[in-house]
Amino acid sequence: MKVLKNETDYISWMFDNYFQLSKATVSPLMSDAEIREVLNELHPESFPCIGYLTLSSSGCMHEVNYISREMVSEWAVELDIN
Repeated sequence: MKVLKNETDYISWMFDNYFQLSKATVSPLMSDAEIREVLNELHPESFPCIGYLTLSSSGCMHEVNYISREMVSEWAVELDIN
């Protein structure tokens, strides 16, 4: 789980975590265009957010998930955090 403040954080996190853990690892066989496609496909809606990985239902790959700033704000209200 990591707070992603901007595009640079997102790209670093993806290379350090997702590409290292999933079957979609970056390899010499992946072109720059294919890597960009994966990054665009899995991109969060907005920053800042919290990114985290879970195992897919098949248990073979990791799924990328995000918690938005709005969701954190809602939880803070529910938990009565000032």
